[in-house]
Amino acid sequence: MQESNRNTIIALIENGNIKEENINSVLSLLEIIPSSMAWYNFIDKLLLWFGGLALAFAMMFFSAYNWSALTHIEKFAIVEGVMFLTIVAYLYVDTQKLLSKVILMVSSILVGVLLALVGQTYQTGADSWQLFFYWAILILPFVSIGRFSALWIVWIFLLNLSITLYMDTFGRFFGFYLYEESFALWIMFIFNTLAWSIWEFSSHRYYWLKSNWAIRLLGVVSIISITWLVLISIVDSKYIFSIFVWIITLLLLYYIYRVKKIDLFMLSMGAFSFSIVVVNVLIFSISWRHFELLHIFFIGLVVLALGAGFASWLKSLQKELSDERV
Repeated sequence: MQESNRNTIIALIENGNIKEENINSVLSLLEIIPSSMAWYNFIDKLLLWFGGLALAFAMMFFSAYNWSALTHIEKFAIVEGVMFLTIVAYLYVDTQKLLSKVILMVSSILVGVLLALVGQTYQTGADSWQLFFYWAILILPFVSIGRFSALWIVWIFLLNLSITLYMDTFGRFFGFYLYEESFALWIMFIFNTLAWSIWEFSSHRYYWLKSNWAIRLLGVVSIISITWLVLISIVDSKYIFSIFVWIITLLLLYYIYRVKKIDLFMLSMGAFSFSIVVVNVLIFSISWRHFELLHIFFIGLVVLALGAGFASWLKSLQKELSDERV
């Protein structure tokens, strides 16, 4: 609602419907300018998050600092005791409140601390990717019952990290030996695009998934991965297939975030990816042996033209979005 009010006020100010001396009063009335209570709520939530995360990381550093002074039983008892207290606290807190989400986040981090403690205590010899993979598996119940976007992002991050470490350790996936650097990027692109698509589709059905920042974060990772693959294909033509996937990705991005709905952030990421690829194609097409000041000037003009063109386009979309909400 606040974003809608902001866009509406911007449109009214640009059209001259609100006098200049009344702008601050209108902004305060619609709470676009934060009130004292809004600042209080923000600081209250911020301190709650800092307190919860500080507790979780304190357990990690406490165990590491006192490693030689504590017995095996004491190390596990402290971490498991705090985990037990967080679970009990969650049962007595309203699941709709932010406090319950923070408690689940703390519990999820403590699961990772406990796994690291097991690995260091018994020297299991497990690879690092297994720590993050089992961590993601074990916190899945917390993630499922929490209905909290930040916790889902943590879970997806753990899977991303475990996939990356697995590829770095074995250089293969499902038994196929593929040592190319691009293959890890393909796995990252496919996994995050799948998560991005599922999240975007599910956000229309589940209110707790309507977190623009989470959808955009997954989109950024996916776009960066495919853009990186395209940059590799510019140098090595055997990866030319990535260019077709990149084009399809940008077309789908345009369709979803321009035709179906307008999301300026995602469209700007697509424009950024397009600009990077175009500039790199121009640089690569010019032989370094003949790279002169005129070429640098030409590439600079292309960068300015792309930036100005996309900025003008995004500004027109913003105005169109504001007009629709007036």
